[in-house]
Amino acid sequence: MKLPHPLLNSKFFIFAGASELLRALAGEVSDKELGLIGVLAEKGLPPITSRSVLATMLGVSPGLVWSFVERPRRYYREFSIPKGLQGERKIQAPRIALKIVQKWLSIHFERAYIPPSHVYGFVQGRSHIMAAMQHTEAQWVFSVDIRDFFQTTPCRFVAKKLMELGYEPEGAGLVASLCCYSAFLAQGAPSSPVLSNICFQALDESLFALSEKYGVRLTRYADDIVFSGTSSFPVELKEEVLSLFADGPWALSDHKIELSIAPIQRLKVHGLLVHGEKARLTKGYRNRLRGFKHVLATGQVREEDVSRLIGHLNYADMVERVVGSEAGTSPP
Repeated sequence: MKLPHPLLNSKFFIFAGASELLRALAGEVSDKELGLIGVLAEKGLPPITSRSVLATMLGVSPGLVWSFVERPRRYYREFSIPKGLQGERKIQAPRIALKIVQKWLSIHFERAYIPPSHVYGFVQGRSHIMAAMQHTEAQWVFSVDIRDFFQTTPCRFVAKKLMELGYEPEGAGLVASLCCYSAFLAQGAPSSPVLSNICFQALDESLFALSEKYGVRLTRYADDIVFSGTSSFPVELKEEVLSLFADGPWALSDHKIELSIAPIQRLKVHGLLVHGEKARLTKGYRNRLRGFKHVLATGQVREEDVSRLIGHLNYADMVERVVGSEAGTSPP
């Protein structure tokens, strides 16, 4: 979904700048609140201090903002999609009015968020392929996966982190409520990716400290955390990583805690082999691609399968392009 550029680029939504917004609010809010609006704007954040201020910025009735917060079920569609070979993922997709607000918020939070060098998920210009490339020539790979990342990031935790950015409790609670569903980040909200990164900053620092302690490589792509090394695996690393998740809101998926050691096992990160000089597709997948090319070239494919097979071929081309470019060797 694309917003008009003036709205997308303005922290004040329908207003071009702080002075316009402050004039519109004159006599409507206290001097203290006007001052806080200015402080948030200087930090590059949408200056949301109350429901009435947000309604003014959006150019809508305060009743609509009240309804977003108090009657959220009106503004989401819930459905499930397949997850892996078994199971399903529940999606809470915001309807258009709320989605516009969440998209606007996400744009400005992304500008305010400075991602660590090891974070590749939900960061513009970085990808899972680039993350995998950081682990080339590995002798071992240790990976863990956060279970239901968005849906276990509590609304109260989001509000707390927004207060650390500079919001007062009322504004932080309002923004968190707009971006959460049933007390957690909404799985389908466009604001959830950047807010999850913001909420995870303290754990990112702890994970990075462990990578420095043991002299190993680290990447995090959304809920996938990967360590690797070119020498022997430090056995203490596993327990130290697991202990980081003992007290926080997040938990690790037990069946996705994996240690692979070459040459006994293949070393894969995000589906790419990394125990060589370059990240690469597996031999089995390359063989499948050759089969896809053949049936497409000879017309031996059902019409409903064409786009899926082309998608696989395009993905392989993208891997080759990223791996072959200097831009893929390190974070921008």
